[in-house]
Amino acid sequence: MMNGDEGAGYVARLEAFRQSDAQRHAIVEEILQKYQDLRQRFEEKSNDYENEIASRRMWQAEATKSQRSLIVAQQSMESNSFVLALIDGDGAVFQDYLLRAAAEGGADAAHNLLTAIKQHVRDQLEFQSMPSIMVQIYANIEGLSRKLASIGIIKTPADLHSFARAFSLNQPLFSFIDVGSGKERADHKIREMFRLFIHNNQCKHIIFGGCHDNGYLPNLDPYKRESAPQISLLETTPMERGFTALGFPKVSFTSVFRSDQLPDRPNTSAISPLQHSALPHRPATLGPIAPPSQQQGIASTASTQPKLVGPGTSMTSPPSSWAAVGKANATEKTINIAAAKFAPRKFILLNAYEERLDPELPRADKNAVNRLHERIKRDKVCNDYHIRGTCEAGKYCDYAHGERLSPSEQLALRHKARARSCPSRSACRHFDCTFGHVCPYGGDCQFEQCYFRELHNVDENVAFRLYEDGSKEVNQSYLANFASS
Repeated sequence: MMNGDEGAGYVARLEAFRQSDAQRHAIVEEILQKYQDLRQRFEEKSNDYENEIASRRMWQAEATKSQRSLIVAQQSMESNSFVLALIDGDGAVFQDYLLRAAAEGGADAAHNLLTAIKQHVRDQLEFQSMPSIMVQIYANIEGLSRKLASIGIIKTPADLHSFARAFSLNQPLFSFIDVGSGKERADHKIREMFRLFIHNNQCKHIIFGGCHDNGYLPNLDPYKRESAPQISLLETTPMERGFTALGFPKVSFTSVFRSDQLPDRPNTSAISPLQHSALPHRPATLGPIAPPSQQQGIASTASTQPKLVGPGTSMTSPPSSWAAVGKANATEKTINIAAAKFAPRKFILLNAYEERLDPELPRADKNAVNRLHERIKRDKVCNDYHIRGTCEAGKYCDYAHGERLSPSEQLALRHKARARSCPSRSACRHFDCTFGHVCPYGGDCQFEQCYFRELHNVDENVAFRLYEDGSKEVNQSYLANFASS
């Protein structure tokens, strides 16, 4: 039997075991808690790792895609890169020998200019491959043509229209653009084109041909400090001092453009110009003259023509005569029509407001009209070729040439062409234009979709003849009727 001491010993030992079990239990709980914490952290890290892998793969794919897009864009920019020549044609005038050759000279000018620009690109600019060459020439063709004709460089103003048309046709990226008359029209076009292309990544270089006019300096000045200037200055006539100070590279194409100013034409007119104050005033806004490439034509001839005055007849001659008058604000030529040995000159008819009129055509033969319609059913014919005998487009023309129409069929074709309105409306000054410039029915027209609906109120009283050299003849009968009214 246990005594009291032994019992106390067992109790003490039991208490020690209990404390030990409690400690062991606490340790196990602590280990389990730490394990849970560690496992949770592990799972978080694992998830982060997986996310990083997925993200890296995604961005790697995006980077590869972007790299490919960049390569394609760079290749596209390089393959479609171009050098642009912006030229003010009122100041940069082509060489005389090119202008005198009219259409052939225009084609030669385009070819020579392309060759010269390519040589400049090879010698002065660093390109891996030759970029395309784009040339934009802006000029008042009507005014420039009269100036060139007046000083004898070209025979007639129509020669410059032929020159410009051939220049544009010769090269697909070349354009000789008529901006019409008016101060700074060419300047405005060139400034806007420069502003558009100077920041175009595909435009690698601009050859600027307006160094005769200080008005362009503000457009060029912001780019003079660039380390690799994107601009070259085309020098034709001596360059203004402000352009020299810009420090841009200079280039001159002396085989294409003249290097001196056009001479002034002396006034040799023996007849005073008709003052516009002698005619009724009507505000008239005329559209710009369309490029000759949009017009086809025949010489304007009237079936009945007013009598013409001989030399020495003054502006006070009888009302049934005509008198020669010069173009207002320009130099005039003396019109002497007394000698019948001179060949007829081309002219167009104008009313008092200088709106173009159409001479009357003889009635077309019905059988010829029917034959023409049968021919057109097979293939649309070219107005220029069949009426004038020549076509500037040549083999590039979209219409049929072949055997020319008979004279009676040509007359029928003239009537058909006259039924379509000229793109330049009353402002047309193309002497070989086949289109109509007044409505055949005038103010009595009942057609809702008439091509001439803007011209129904045109005054159809002939006041002038305008010749190719810029001179005019005024109808004294018209003046007499006006004076008596």
